[in-house]
Amino acid sequence: MKSVLVLAIAALAALTLAMPAQAAGFDNIVVSATKGGEPQSEFPADTPVVYLSADLVDIPATSTITFSWISIDSHGVAPANYTIDKVDLHVGENTEADSQLSKPTAGWPVGTYRVDLSIDGTVADSAPFSIR
Repeated sequence: MKSVLVLAIAALAALTLAMPAQAAGFDNIVVSATKGGEPQSEFPADTPVVYLSADLVDIPATSTITFSWISIDSHGVAPANYTIDKVDLHVGENTEADSQLSKPTAGWPVGTYRVDLSIDGTVADSAPFSIR
């Protein structure tokens, strides 16, 4: 009986060591037309502001996160994969972060967009959306 218990403990320890550690990153990424709003993937061209919020997961306090707002394809209004704006935030004690991008004066160009979420210069996740 004792050898079975020792074997079970050894197997459990081996499984625990084999499990990968959770990588630093983002969770609960939400793109919305209102701050704290429900997730959306499509927005009308007259949407005043597009908001993004995300939970920070195991990101060191000394890290910098960057939200890069990118026009993937605006049907010739901007070059493909054009970076509209970037926002850098020092993590510190924060467990969540948000960013927003206001509608251009002439309205949002119809097309596809994304927000790249980076940690210390490396893209960790992306949130796509479109303007219709």
